[in-house]
Amino acid sequence: MKTRNLKFKLVIILVILSIVTSTLNFHKVDAKISSNLPVSYIDDNFPDSYKPYIDALKQRHPSWIFKAVHTGLDWNTVLSHETYEVNMGISLVEDIFGSEWKKDGVNYYQDGRFVTASKQGVAYVLDPRNFISEDGIFQFEALRFVGSVQTVNAVQSILSATAMGGEYKSKYKYYGEWKNLGTTYAELIHSLSKQVGINPVHIASRIRQENSGNIINGSLIDGRYGIYNFFNIGAYDANGKSAIENGRAYAESHGWTNVKDALAGGISYIYNQYVKWGQNTIYFERFDVNNPGTAQWLLGTGYMTNIFGAKTEASMSYSAYENAGMTEAAFEFDIPVYNNMPSEPASMPLPGGVWFESDNTKVYLDDPRDSGVVDEFWIRSGPDTFATITEKIYERKDGQENRTKFTRIGIGHNTLYDKVQYEDGRIGYVLKQWIYEYKYTKVKSISLNTTYENLNIGDSINLVATVKPNNATDKSVKWTTSNKDIASVDKNGKVTALKSGIATITATTNDQGKKAICTINVSDTKVDGISLGSSEYTLFVGNKLTLTPTITPAEASNREYTITLDNNTVAKVEGKTIVALKEGTTVATFKTDDGGYTAKATIKVITNEEGKSITVKKDLVLENNIISGVELGKNTVADIKKNIQTDYDMKFVSIDNKTLNDEDIVGTGTKIQFRDGNKLIIEYEIVIYGDVDGTGMITARDLLVLQRYINKKLDLEPIQVKAAIINKTNPEPRAVDLLKIQRHINGKYVIEQ
Repeated sequence: MKTRNLKFKLVIILVILSIVTSTLNFHKVDAKISSNLPVSYIDDNFPDSYKPYIDALKQRHPSWIFKAVHTGLDWNTVLSHETYEVNMGISLVEDIFGSEWKKDGVNYYQDGRFVTASKQGVAYVLDPRNFISEDGIFQFEALRFVGSVQTVNAVQSILSATAMGGEYKSKYKYYGEWKNLGTTYAELIHSLSKQVGINPVHIASRIRQENSGNIINGSLIDGRYGIYNFFNIGAYDANGKSAIENGRAYAESHGWTNVKDALAGGISYIYNQYVKWGQNTIYFERFDVNNPGTAQWLLGTGYMTNIFGAKTEASMSYSAYENAGMTEAAFEFDIPVYNNMPSEPASMPLPGGVWFESDNTKVYLDDPRDSGVVDEFWIRSGPDTFATITEKIYERKDGQENRTKFTRIGIGHNTLYDKVQYEDGRIGYVLKQWIYEYKYTKVKSISLNTTYENLNIGDSINLVATVKPNNATDKSVKWTTSNKDIASVDKNGKVTALKSGIATITATTNDQGKKAICTINVSDTKVDGISLGSSEYTLFVGNKLTLTPTITPAEASNREYTITLDNNTVAKVEGKTIVALKEGTTVATFKTDDGGYTAKATIKVITNEEGKSITVKKDLVLENNIISGVELGKNTVADIKKNIQTDYDMKFVSIDNKTLNDEDIVGTGTKIQFRDGNKLIIEYEIVIYGDVDGTGMITARDLLVLQRYINKKLDLEPIQVKAAIINKTNPEPRAVDLLKIQRHINGKYVIEQ
């Protein structure tokens, strides 16, 4: 692998409104890390805080492609390395900027008139979310060559305001004498960039940024000496020589004695020193944070120290594409994502005395000076005319109902701007003079159906938010979790437990920002056993048996298990169901995924005697040799016999092994034995939900029996445990089942059978 050379740093010139000719004395800065480098990966999955900005831009430009570059770097680590905390000269601003943009508010001169930038200023330009806008997005444009987008016309558009794109677009000086280039600079840059595989619009922007395109007409390092350095490579004050002298010496040592070689050499330099190593966007050239797997270090190679360099070049690229009528081309933007980013985009540094009072008022924009005309409003990324314009809004109809609605989240003091939030969560700043309060019925409160829940890993619950008053105009709610690794929550309030720990789920009204919380305690309880209701089950050929084993403890997190058979010719396993194939016996083994605990049962498969059968009518439900659906009050032996058609003899035996007559009541645990003479063919068991004690009625005694079982003071048969689970789905009865049985006894609830 070829080692990148940091000896020759490149220079960026701050361009405000017009491009000015300037050199920037560049001190070597080194804040690199060269061990344990994370490798970036690219996908379509942006963090939630990015999505509203991406979606809004995608809606305006459906052909644009947005990719998330997951750097694997911590936000605070990168911010520290890109500020004076690691190196005083790594991030600079021009001394004409306000004190809020400078370290300690004063001028710590580093290179000419450039001074050390404030940490908040660096954070603002480092945060990609501040530049996901029409022109700002182009600092994330992938720098590979795309011929259908990066045309000669687009390159010419960049150069058009310079000598290289105007009067001298086909000329150059050689030792003071004008020569004919034989082509245009735009065509030559396009051709050479294509050979290297780099974006020629970016190359033209870089030339314009470095020397205003005046290199051919007497400024900086020019053809008076037959030497050309279009990118100011090596042009910095050092060793008692000026930037121009050093830049000229660098060009001469590399044989850049004609225009084509100088351009080709500079373009190759940018590719080989930056793009090929992962610095393949303007942003990545400024902030060395992308390692596609080839980088030898990170945070160590920056094309520019001016913190606004990437912003300025991005605006140039956008203007070039716009002038060439190509803004709807299929651009790809590679946008960096850091770990532990702040929930909101980093704020622009505020001048002294400027502050924002917290607010939560619905507002809209209007220009009351006229009516019936289209109003234009600019939304910015900060409270300053220098801030990026994130969106231009055109309102065509008057009246608050016809206007874009925002929430004013900050009332600006000592500034012309207020801070607003879109309904989709984006944040921006708007001139106060256009902001008007939206008249509507405001939200006053929010509450949840529960404020604390214990869940096992894999469990889910649905939180329900109640917003008051009932006639509130906007009752929508946003759901968030304090720790998405422990418990997630979707847009409808469904919470899923993922890992042991505690997470707080917050429901926030989009209007007024009212909040309600629910604490979720997720347990990771280990399995300590598994059992079955019986050691033997009998099936007719063709029948199916779905057994749900009892896994302990009830709160165990991982309740998954597998079923295997020792004789797969007698029966087979389909998922969690055993299917009888032919007469014989097989042993079924149930094994827990957690801990590997096992329970076994013999499965006996029989064939109906010729001419004999068993049919359970639709009033009852037969599943896994268990009969449910028995109607209370109609549960005598005679009542059950009416719903079973069979050629076998039937015998009913109670849970305490007493033979029952036709007039006796059947209850939970009653067995129906089907016999051929003295031979037992098969046995079914009855369950009546709520009848825990097996008497066939639901009384206070059932409450007592269940309470003692829950308190581990009484053992129950598996069929009794099943009868106690009123919702029929939980693995074990809970306190809520006690409540439902009590309400049934009091006539306030009906237990469904």
